[in-house]
Amino acid sequence: MITIHKATTADIDTLREVGCQTYREHFSTLWSPAGMQGFLDRDFSSSALSQSLQLPGSHGWFIAFDEQGKAAGFAKVIWAVPAPLNGEVGAQLQKIYLLTSAAGRGYGKQLLQYVRDEVAQRGEPLLWLNVLKTNANAQGFYEAFGFRRMGEIPFSTDLADIGMVVMGLELKQQAQR
Repeated sequence: MITIHKATTADIDTLREVGCQTYREHFSTLWSPAGMQGFLDRDFSSSALSQSLQLPGSHGWFIAFDEQGKAAGFAKVIWAVPAPLNGEVGAQLQKIYLLTSAAGRGYGKQLLQYVRDEVAQRGEPLLWLNVLKTNANAQGFYEAFGFRRMGEIPFSTDLADIGMVVMGLELKQQAQR
């Protein structure tokens, strides 16, 4: 079981550490070393995280802690943004990463459920995300959670053109409660 809390600027160091580690663990083969460092500097620098955390009306950051109180992963949600392909406005699950050492414990499902509940409480009609076209395991995970495939969009790193699958979870029933 994990505990989850909304991140604040006091959590910048934790987000930076876990963000850089998880991204390297999961995606290092997609980037050159310089490309990877550039991405991490853009997304997980202290200044980028500080700026994002100071915009609570547009972004939500959530940190998951394991039973020992150690950060195991995090999620970032952008509120009220149009989904690619159809333009339907909803919450984008921009990032959901867990350390590989936390894999297989059900933490991903718990964190995703927490995010879904937060999105529904805000009254967003849709939770959507992009997942690498080559990541069949992640696509299966999201499908088992109820996400449906909406289409594909381009995505490239400095090494390859990979593509993304856009997936969405309708929350209209939850938003009307």
